[in-house]
Order: sequence, then structure tokens, then C-alpha cells
Amino acid sequence: MKKILFFFASALMLAACENYYIDKNLGGSDYNPTDVRTVDYTLTDADYKNIVSNKENVAIALAECTPEDSSAYTALLQVANDLAFNNVAVADVYVPAFLAAKFPQFSKGSLFNVTYKTTTGRPAYLSTFANTTKYTLSPADYETIWEGKTGINYLTPATMTNLTSVLPEEGEAGDILAVVYEYKSQEPIFETEEEDVPQGFFDGTPESRGFYTTSEAIAAAEAGLIAKGDSLKVGGIISRWFKKSSAFDRYHSVSFFVMDPVTGQEHEFEFYNCYTLEKDSFETYEFTDELNAICIDRAGREFHLGDTVIGAGTYTIYNGTHELNTNCYLTEWRPAAAAPAAIAPKKAAAAADGKKTVLYQCDGSKWVLYKNEDATVVALPEDVYSAVGYTYLLDKNKNVLTTFLAQEYPYAQADKAYTVVYVATKEGAYNAIEFIYDGATFVENLGMSTVTTAFSLSDIWGSTIYYKQAIIGEGQGKLTIQNITCNEPLTYIWYYSGAYGMCASAFKDNASWPSESWLITPQIDLTRAKMPQFGFDHAFNKAEGDFTNECAVMISTDYVDDVTTATWTQLEWAQNEDGSLNVPAGNSWTFQHTGYMDMSAFVGKKIHIAFRYTTEGGKSGTWEIKNLLLSEPEN
Repeated sequence: MKKILFFFASALMLAACENYYIDKNLGGSDYNPTDVRTVDYTLTDADYKNIVSNKENVAIALAECTPEDSSAYTALLQVANDLAFNNVAVADVYVPAFLAAKFPQFSKGSLFNVTYKTTTGRPAYLSTFANTTKYTLSPADYETIWEGKTGINYLTPATMTNLTSVLPEEGEAGDILAVVYEYKSQEPIFETEEEDVPQGFFDGTPESRGFYTTSEAIAAAEAGLIAKGDSLKVGGIISRWFKKSSAFDRYHSVSFFVMDPVTGQEHEFEFYNCYTLEKDSFETYEFTDELNAICIDRAGREFHLGDTVIGAGTYTIYNGTHELNTNCYLTEWRPAAAAPAAIAPKKAAAAADGKKTVLYQCDGSKWVLYKNEDATVVALPEDVYSAVGYTYLLDKNKNVLTTFLAQEYPYAQADKAYTVVYVATKEGAYNAIEFIYDGATFVENLGMSTVTTAFSLSDIWGSTIYYKQAIIGEGQGKLTIQNITCNEPLTYIWYYSGAYGMCASAFKDNASWPSESWLITPQIDLTRAKMPQFGFDHAFNKAEGDFTNECAVMISTDYVDDVTTATWTQLEWAQNEDGSLNVPAGNSWTFQHTGYMDMSAFVGKKIHIAFRYTTEGGKSGTWEIKNLLLSEPEN
């Protein structure tokens, strides 16, 4: 606390110097600026530091402190460190003093649209991973999964569905397990009873059976016997799912990889944008990771890793991957459950490909694969820890996570979230960090957002004005126009006049024409508003019909570029004391104020205001508007 008081005393000394500068160079305490402006201003890195050191802001923060709690002052200091406001030190409180100090020349009526950063905190779901428990499969677990067969200490595509059978029975809703297991992409080859082996599927040659195995197709292509564009049939087992099945959303086709179960060929063969049997479409495709997906066709067939399939299509090779190209389809399917029973493993002792870690979550009664609609969530594999020589990762090792993501997701989508769950302490505690792919790199999501708030100068600076546009002297500004009906001979309806403001008319060639045109404001933020009200000056002349039939003020909370696709609410005109509407009579160029219209229905929202002008022909009037103001009441 002594340090805080010393800082405050120092700040007061600086204030004395500052007042001397104003007295000497700006005309002393009688300095009376007369510069009224509307300015769009974005805070710089230096501005955040100046906000923190501002004497008035220091006093505000210290006033909130007690000997037991200095969090208000600490939060203010954090603004300089983060170059962003936070949920304790908010812009509404600390920007006014900064504006007063930085722009003393501006006078009452000035408006600053200040754009700044504020921390919103880590995404809430990340905290759920703090209680993650590691579960590593034991030899007994593998034996259970393999239904009593011994010597196979790994999982394969065909056995992944049995993994949950060995997970702990204890679990409360929301609990997360990081399940670690050995994995091999190839199925082990078993000795089988001759009479139990279904004949004809992989027997013979490609010519005799009518299709290539994956290894045969790859070998034939490398020998020049198959070329790009050739029609081809290829058979194998489904070995992994392909996330980039974008065609599913549009065409209901799915991409996946198959492998040769006979030879154990290491190279995979891709069925790209593949349709199901009878060239039908898939009904469901929910990708979790390469080894876990829900894939069901319209006939109700459920496809799993380990299933045997034959596909037909056009051969190609893309980036070194052999594949059946777009619009290939399945001609035969045999589920893994229909495979012949094994008597004993023939090559069970073959080494696994490596360890994998998959996240499961308890839904209250059973363990299910963890899913998140807002981010791709993946557990850091065990081999990454081994590669960097650590059993856990500290904050300084975050580059390990970004390197892993770059390797794991070479086709990451821009602006999408990717979260890595990893061991963060030597005691085995887990942490999770969300990264956003910016199109080139993975950037940690620090919970930062950009906000624009309007600050107006009355007696002091404050955030009581949300939108202000004089129009006259400022031009059309950020107001946009969208014509719905503007047919010949009309070429425009809304237009800017330096003398009268924004004007709307459908009169041309001595006649009035059917029209509909909208004048739309930029987005206005009312998330911090209390009792906002809206008003402006307008005139309406040369009219034959009722003003309210041609002119309306509309409000939307979902407008994006096109008024026809947004939802609009018509704002009610203010009333005079006698109950009549406060609107122009239609026979004068004299501007009148609308009176302030209640906007409280839109508190907490972001809105667009639109001025809709419509005519049906006949004698249309001309509508002129200026001095738009959306603000809190002055008193």
C-alpha cells in the first residue's frame, strides 16, 4: 500500500507540472476552446500506458482500494501490460480522463468513437480440462478388447469401437479421461480354419476377381500400368477417416482411406468424395478425429474402421496420395463384424505404430468421445513429450503446441479454433490452450475483443452518445444506400446535399415514380446503454400523400449488407402534447425536430437504423434529414 500512496503522490506532482503547461501555453485557466468535432479514434499502445499513468485515473482506481483489497489499482496497471482493458478496469471509466488530457482543444458537443481492446477471458470450456485424468491401457485391457486373444498390445481400426469397454466404471457427468493406448493402422494377420475363410473376396488376381487391392493398385500405377483418368476398382479395409469431407454438406459424399489387409501394405489409398452402395448418398457424417467418426448411409448401414469395401471410380494421384477421384462409389461392403473368426494371431507380435491419446467425457452414465461444437479439440500425443524430452510442458513451451498443430492440421481453416489439451505439471495436471488459425499461423486466444464506444463531451467526457452524424458539413459519412425499387427514369433516390442533408425523392421528368430506397447507419453499440433515445431534424415537402406512408425509421439487430434479408422493427414517431404525431405536414422546407423516440427496447444490443423511403407513384414528396443523434437523456 505504501508503494501505491507513493505513486499517487508522484502523480500529483506531475499534475502540477501539467497545469503549469496549460497556464503558460494554452492561455491559463480561462482557455476556452471552440473546436467541435466528430472523430474516429483507435487507441495506440502508447495510449494504454498513458491511460494507466493519468493522474485522474490513478485517483479513481485508488478510491476503490482498501488496505485489504487493491484489485482495482492492480487491474488498472494490467491495462498497460495487456494493452487492453479488462472486466475490472473498463474503458467507460478510464477513457474520459485520457481524452480530456490528450485533446483539450475540443469543446462541448464533440464526439469520439474510440476503438479499443478489452480482455474477455479464456473460453469457459477450457476450465473443464483442469480435472482431466490420464488412463493408460494395460495388457489386460488389450486382452479384453481382443476378446481373450493374447500378445496383441495395441488397438487397430477394427477394435477402436471396443475401447470404452475397458474404461473405468466410476465417473461423474463432465469428467474427462485422456486415454493413452498403442495403435497400429494394420490389422494383425490370423491363422484361420480353411473352411471358415469366405472364398472369392481377395483370392486370385485382379483380373480374376475384378478389382485391385490397394497395394496392387499402387504397384500397377508405379509400374505405369495404370494412369490418371483410368477407370478402376480397388478393395481394402477402411483405415482412417478424412476430416476434409466438405462435399458431405453439399453432396452427401464422404472421404476416407483404405489399406490392404492381405499384404500389410503401408501406403494408404484414398476414396475421395465417395458415395455409398448403388451410388446413393450418406445420411450422417460426424468427424471427431481420424479414428473416430459416425458414418451412416441412407439405407441405415453404419460404416466403421475395419470394414472391408470395394470402390469404383477414376484413378488419380494428388500430392503423392493414390486415390479414386470425386464421384467414386462403393460396389461392395462387408462390416468388420462379419469377418471370419480368428483362431490365433500370426503376426500379433508386430510392433505398434505408436501411442495415441484420445479424450473421453462422462455423460452421466457412460464414456463418450469428447465433442466441442466451437473448436477442434485434441490431446497432445505421448510421442510429442518424448520428442522434446519432457513429461510435461510449461508456458514457455507453447511453441511445441503450435508446431504440433501445424503438423497435425496442414489444411487448417482460417479463423477456426484449435485447442490442445496437455500435461502441464510434473504431478500430471492437465491444461488446455485454444489457438486461432489466422491463415498462416496458430495464435493463442487470449480472450481479446475489439470494441468501439462513443464518448461525447458535455461538461466532461462521457459515454452517453452512441451515434451522432450532422450530415451537413460532414457529407454522407458511413451512411449506406440500398435501392429496392429504382427503375427508369430514376437513377438514384437518396442523395447528399451540402445545403439540406441527405435527401430522398422519386420525382423526375415532371413525374413521380414507384420507389423504395433505404438509408442505413453503421452498426451502433447499445450494449452499455441505459435509456437511449433517438432524434433528428427533417423536412418533408411537395407531398400529396401522408408522410407516414412514405417515410419510416426502421431498426434491425441482424442486418448484414442486405435489408431484404434482415428483420426490421418500425420505430414509432414521437407524439405532440395533443396526441398527434410529431411529423412534417408535407408542405414546407422548414426543418423540425422529431422529438426523442424511445430506444429502450434495444438496450444491450447492437443495431442499425434505416430510413425507408417508399412511393407508389402519384405525387411523391421529398424527405430531407440531418443532425442524427442517439444518446442518453441529458438530465
